Amino acid sequence: MPNQTGPTKQLTGPYSSTTPKLHFEFPFQMMWDDAVLLSARTGKPALAFDLDLVTDPSIKLAKEVIASKQLQAFIRSHFEPAMNDFAVDPPSIVGLDSLRNLGWRLTGLEKDYMISVRPSVIVIGPNKKEIDRIVFPEKLDASQLEARLKDILAGRNTIGSEDTAFWRDTTSVEKREHLITMFEERSKYDSVLYHLSVLAARKDMPELAKTSALRYAWLRLQVEGKTAPIEHFISTLGRDPKDSSLHYEILQRLLDHFKHYKMNDSISSMYERIMAFTGQRDPDLLNDYAWQIGNYSKDMDHAYALINEAISKKAHDPDYYDTRALIDGRMQRYDAAILDEDTALHYAEPNDRSYFEGQLRDYKMLKADVEKAEAERVKKPMGKK
Repeated sequence: MPNQTGPTKQLTGPYSSTTPKLHFEFPFQMMWDDAVLLSARTGKPALAFDLDLVTDPSIKLAKEVIASKQLQAFIRSHFEPAMNDFAVDPPSIVGLDSLRNLGWRLTGLEKDYMISVRPSVIVIGPNKKEIDRIVFPEKLDASQLEARLKDILAGRNTIGSEDTAFWRDTTSVEKREHLITMFEERSKYDSVLYHLSVLAARKDMPELAKTSALRYAWLRLQVEGKTAPIEHFISTLGRDPKDSSLHYEILQRLLDHFKHYKMNDSISSMYERIMAFTGQRDPDLLNDYAWQIGNYSKDMDHAYALINEAISKKAHDPDYYDTRALIDGRMQRYDAAILDEDTALHYAEPNDRSYFEGQLRDYKMLKADVEKAEAERVKKPMGKK
């Protein structure tokens, strides 16, 4: 197993439903597209809450912020409020066409207005154009959210007003960085890249330029999958301790990025680059490398060589033997897998023993199943299937 914490647990909520009601009784029940149509008739802007009411942030927004009766009254008097809850459960009798229609309606808000964060609150004018949005509204209390909505109604501190203020004074780094943050929250990718490229060219502020260039390169990788900008940035780094530390950090981030997208060739290349850069074949890194190959590749001989090298450097780490047991299992060497798990259990800390006991039990069962299947195959008369 790799030397890291286990997979993040999925967020769950105590809510269940077989009706088209929400998991949590949100005070504004109209769907967002109906509110936009109503806005065109009444002239009041639509206020859409984009939610997922089985996750903690959305539940916090509903239970701790929107629960305020004063805030609810303010919203109803100034907006056409609505919700867009991805946790809504349609009744079991709903047909496929109705389910498709519900899906289109739910995803329509995020696609039309490029919303990438839930929960978000978006203000949409009677002309169906976005006025502004509030990202991470669960971090505000009821009075702060009301004040923010009042600012939006008055045209204060909105993306439009901040953009106008910036172009009156384009020399202000503070205003440009604030604008970048607002563009990021609104998924305005091209605008973010433009402003980061301007900051990256500031020769009079080298640290700001370096930070901006890295943000620019990293964004190109995350959004477009392009590695050229980040490789170019790496090539500009020096050999002093600060740049070397940043170089190593970028390689680690690239490794995590490629792992996330299961890009096995790039993952292997990155492990090799990290070891070449550090000039060391760290046993923990070798173990992680072997575990990655054991799970997601077919080159078991390479994985076996890596984990044996790790064990030769640090012979008492139970995780290493667990990794070798995984590779043994993939190579159908079940006796070796059982022996390695037994060794892992011997070196395990008391709090970790239950995991290795489970692994050992699984390999013993797997061996028994394989032996049973082989015995039955041998017993079958020739010619029978």
